[in-house]
Amino acid sequence: MKQRLLISIAALALIGAVGWVGMKRDSGAVSADVVSGKAKEISRNAAGVASVEPKPAVSPMSQNRAQITRLLADALAAMRQGKSADVNAVLKRLNEVLGSGHRNNEATIAAILEFLKTGQDAATGRGFVIGDGGVLAESTTLRVYLIDKLGQLSREVGSEAALGVAREILQSFGSADEWAVSMRNVAWSDPASREFLQDRVSAMLNHPEWRETPSTGMLEAFDVIVHTGAMVTVPELSRLISIQNSPLARASSVALDRLSGQSGLELTKLLNQQPELLSAAPLLRADLFAHADLAVPEQRQQLEVYLLRPEVDARERKKFFSSLIQTGQFVSNNLITPAVSPETPDQASARLDVLTRTVNGWLRDDRFSSLTSELTALGARVNHIIDEITADEISK
Repeated sequence: MKQRLLISIAALALIGAVGWVGMKRDSGAVSADVVSGKAKEISRNAAGVASVEPKPAVSPMSQNRAQITRLLADALAAMRQGKSADVNAVLKRLNEVLGSGHRNNEATIAAILEFLKTGQDAATGRGFVIGDGGVLAESTTLRVYLIDKLGQLSREVGSEAALGVAREILQSFGSADEWAVSMRNVAWSDPASREFLQDRVSAMLNHPEWRETPSTGMLEAFDVIVHTGAMVTVPELSRLISIQNSPLARASSVALDRLSGQSGLELTKLLNQQPELLSAAPLLRADLFAHADLAVPEQRQQLEVYLLRPEVDARERKKFFSSLIQTGQFVSNNLITPAVSPETPDQASARLDVLTRTVNGWLRDDRFSSLTSELTALGARVNHIIDEITADEISK
């Protein structure tokens, strides 16, 4: 009885709806499709079936991207307000979210690209500090921070995202710090970028505003010269070295010193071909030639040409001979090139053996007869050092 009654009620509801539909159809106020849908809805409700539209699923990548986008907005706001505690907190959170093992690479790259397109930026209140492997330990601005992260991410997953952003940045003189990280990203992403990077680093050196007030990022970007072996920049570096009390002078000296260790033959050839280069810095020139590898005939030949140059006086030769005995290079973290490892005892011993043979050869060579007393003193000092090393090894 109850079952028959329920069916009758449902039927009456449906009939009533159809009758109502007929009335509305006559008036032209409701379309047949809408009415049909309404009737179906009443029928479902009468049968006790709920009408619920499914919600579209949100992908994990979209969620991660949205999270990073919100975090970048928070970072920008905190940095613009300039409260140290807030900046520290937001940078810590950024490092956690963007840190290796805690990120969705695709979502992170997409969020960073989206932010960089806005052109918005703020100072972090920190310096431009390079850590291990050319990764920034500190960044001067939020954009520099993100360009650095983008370079790391792209390198890990084989993406060209960082390369595209870098080439765009390097087309206009916006920020020297951004240029520095962008040139590193190009070097990381494109093995065939040597000529492009040489052109860009030359443009950087000659930009008037950046030369007037060089940023730390610009000074660190001199490593691009070492990476590319850019001999074309040596004349400009020689001029910069002559600027008194300029950070550019020191950066140029470091770049040349490291260039001599990496591209010694090319550098010594150039300095012999153009004697006017580094004429204002003869002691630096002596150090650069002292980095020559005497075991390589071509490098030893360039060194001999240098020794016989008339403008190389006794003071410069003294510095040169001293540096030959005890060589040294700058050890630092660099944007692109690996840090120089200190000389091992075995390497020092092998170098001194080669030096001994070379000096003895010069003493027998008539070309160096005018330097006999200096070479004799040099040989005695080398022999003394070798004797000390031998005695130390015996005592062990």
